[in-house]
Amino acid sequence: MIFKCCESLLHHLVINPKDIYFCCSTFDKRLEYIPEYNGSLLDLDYYKKIRAKYIKDCKSGKYPEPCSQCPFFVEKDWDETIGFTTISVSNRTKCSCNCIYCIISGGGNVESKRRLNTQKTYDVKPVLEQLRRNNMIADNCQLVIGGGECSEYPEGELEYLVYFSMMTNSYIILLSSGFFYSKAIENAIASSKAQLKISVDAGTKEVYAKVKQSDMFDKVWANIDRYMEAQKNNHQSEVILKYVIIPGVNDTVEEAKAFVQRCLQAGCEKIEVALEFFWLEKNHEKEEIPQSLIDTIRYFESQSENNVFFANNISSHITKWLKKNFV
Repeated sequence: MIFKCCESLLHHLVINPKDIYFCCSTFDKRLEYIPEYNGSLLDLDYYKKIRAKYIKDCKSGKYPEPCSQCPFFVEKDWDETIGFTTISVSNRTKCSCNCIYCIISGGGNVESKRRLNTQKTYDVKPVLEQLRRNNMIADNCQLVIGGGECSEYPEGELEYLVYFSMMTNSYIILLSSGFFYSKAIENAIASSKAQLKISVDAGTKEVYAKVKQSDMFDKVWANIDRYMEAQKNNHQSEVILKYVIIPGVNDTVEEAKAFVQRCLQAGCEKIEVALEFFWLEKNHEKEEIPQSLIDTIRYFESQSENNVFFANNISSHITKWLKKNFV
């Protein structure tokens, strides 16, 4: 049936440290499922009930308030079949990286970072097994491993998640800083349906140190080289290197060129470009965009032959900015 809705409401599950949502939107208000969660098994009847109510409301034009401004909330012929096509596992928060744009830590706030790195959480395995037993996981589901740094998970947990993805015929997506080399990640990209995404955000040591507040630049690129070697014979997996543009920090053509060159040297076949979220939220309606940002985006746009592509959080804005600034 054709009605206004979104894929997240119908088929997504986001498992956070203390709650569960239908989506991982970065808007202040998201579609909530369980406001207080500690790892207990889910009431699947309740999930089906609240999902059915949302669908009924959407069909009648009574849209959930958190969805009203979301660009992914669109009118189309939706598949209402119950089954998760994306499950985001973000229950852990420990991460040795300290990005200045990190949404979770408030831009690298020292106290927030300390709390996140020592925060206790629950074991996610029981609830994932519950979903598997109840046939709630769709074929080719995307299992997104985010939250903290997955290479710092407790021993055996990341290995379990890789195994779980294989047992459920899911596509596992691993988000990592690249600080630490992980045999579990190596095995995933070498032998299963997997994507490894590492945000480097710089092409030089100096700028990397500003963005990550760390001196791990050489170590990260060495780990990337090893991951690229592990992945090269598996056509079901890929390694994506990411550049988050931070206006005033790494938005120069020189830095962008240095990054792309390092990616090509590593043999990377996909490069993702995003725009720092806090800046974007504050400035997305501004008519005047910094010239350095315009030039940097223009450079990345010229690199399509090197498989450079823009993330969802910037692509729609580029279209608008092109009309105003990219003459």
